[in-house]
Amino acid sequence: MARKKRSVPVLVSASTPKPEEKTGRPLKHKSMVNISLPVRVGVAIGSLILVGLGARWAASQAVPSEVRLPNRDQLLGFPYQLGPWKGEDEVVDEKVLQVVGAELTLNRTYRQSAERFVGLHAAVFTYTDFSLPHPPELCYGGTGWRVRRTRDVPLNLSDGTSGTIRILTLEKETGQQTATVLYCYQLAGPFAADRDAVRRLFWRYRGQKSRPPLVKVMFHLPGSDSTAEDDGLDFAWRTLEKLAEMEKTW
Repeated sequence: MARKKRSVPVLVSASTPKPEEKTGRPLKHKSMVNISLPVRVGVAIGSLILVGLGARWAASQAVPSEVRLPNRDQLLGFPYQLGPWKGEDEVVDEKVLQVVGAELTLNRTYRQSAERFVGLHAAVFTYTDFSLPHPPELCYGGTGWRVRRTRDVPLNLSDGTSGTIRILTLEKETGQQTATVLYCYQLAGPFAADRDAVRRLFWRYRGQKSRPPLVKVMFHLPGSDSTAEDDGLDFAWRTLEKLAEMEKTW
């Protein structure tokens, strides 16, 4: 006997009518049109305040675009006697200033004796950004010198300021001539040889209207033995001490 097939009823649920189907009119969505005028004014004022605060914060983090420049007499007032070292001016062609890009320079030779002397070159720069003058390695490399060794040495001033000075041991590409060169960059007291460290010195003046100039200080001594390095470090310490004192008035 054949079985009868049982039909399974299919349940169809009624869909929930959409809001517009209930009323026959489209639903009005909330928008800024529904916000009251005082609230909109308050939002606009708040936005302007935030923009103003952001601009002030950005300005407070900026490095000053104005650089104070000492007059020539102030720089030339650097003493001719530094401890046992006695100095005399060296004549430098004005074209050198144009090539170097410095506003002012001080060029002297200081001696303890005929055999012990050091050449001082201090150049004042007024770059308004983070740009730094080219390092002596490039200068000497273009004049027939070869850098045999480079090292940074820590140096502490009497007022507690600490920094580094770089010592270059040089050798002439032709002949047996050698020399020792020390240099660093000084900004109103603090000094450093590493270029990234120098750039961090600029941030001490963020938010201020102006800042003092950057001074590149370089010392050249004949020979490459320990006596040349010792004399160079002694003279560098005396020079940086005096420049730090002078730069406070610039």
